[in-house]
Amino acid sequence: MLGSSNAPREPDKMEDVLATQLLELSQLIRKARQQWLRERPDVPIGTVSILKLIGEIGTGPGGGCHAKDLAERSGLDPSTVSREVAAAVGQGLVERRVDNADRRASTLALTPAGRDLLAAASAWFGALIGRALADWPAGDAERVSCDLGRLVAALSAVLEETHTLEAAR
Repeated sequence: MLGSSNAPREPDKMEDVLATQLLELSQLIRKARQQWLRERPDVPIGTVSILKLIGEIGTGPGGGCHAKDLAERSGLDPSTVSREVAAAVGQGLVERRVDNADRRASTLALTPAGRDLLAAASAWFGALIGRALADWPAGDAERVSCDLGRLVAALSAVLEETHTLEAAR
């Protein structure tokens, strides 16, 4: 498997190595999501993703968020977000509330059942990661987490910049 060696690599090839590792990681994430679905066929992983975003975005005053914010943060088409939200509302995981700032609009908030499901998913994925890191030396997981956080932030900034430039055209 590429990237499993600790030998130094040529600096000009590091981007290629990282790109390959990220593709491998995305495949492993897809496998984890499939395993989640085998264990919890009643809850599509897309629903968990929407719940996570609602929980993150909805931490401000009023505790809700707008569907357009979900679409923007997730990178999904608004119609896809709308279907996901409708399914989550139908399952009793999300509730629509009147937006106090604009009474014509609605905000989305997690229900207690939605918070419970999000906690269960977090525990499931946390346990999976915990098993994967069980034999790692102390400090390595922290270092990878920190570095991965920096990479995510850098990629997000580049993608946002690209999106802004495309929108300006």
